[in-house]
Amino acid sequence: MSNYRNRPKGDYIQEAAWQDLYKLAERWQDNLKFQLYEIKFLERLIDTYFIKLLLQENLDELRELQIDLHQSKNQSLKLLEDIQMHLNYIAEMLIEPYKLDRSTFRVEHELLEDDVSEFTVNHKIIQFTVFKMTKDVLENEKPNFIWKYN
Repeated sequence: MSNYRNRPKGDYIQEAAWQDLYKLAERWQDNLKFQLYEIKFLERLIDTYFIKLLLQENLDELRELQIDLHQSKNQSLKLLEDIQMHLNYIAEMLIEPYKLDRSTFRVEHELLEDDVSEFTVNHKIIQFTVFKMTKDVLENEKPNFIWKYN
């Protein structure tokens, strides 16, 4: 799980400047927005080839995958909300540095990073599963290769 972290090792979160933590949280937000687009694409891919997938896969497996994608989409939306609140908190911290509890915030920052990291791992597993299931279906279709010859 730690392979997907976007920060240096060690006590970075405890020692980093607020601007650096803000940039880090923005990076999480950008990655999650992209992953949300990927989830929507994967859902559309399954919907488009559902009947053909049904011929090769078990209906229960397909339904479970659709449920996983739906849960993943909801989780990404929740994480995006949490990150936005987090960014607002950092902005407030920059404006009024002594008003809020810094140490609690830094612990929450680490926990949020763990959640984003865990989501990324789960997203990659779901993504791999969808691509694995649709690979055979897509290979069996006769594509139009007109674009290759232009």
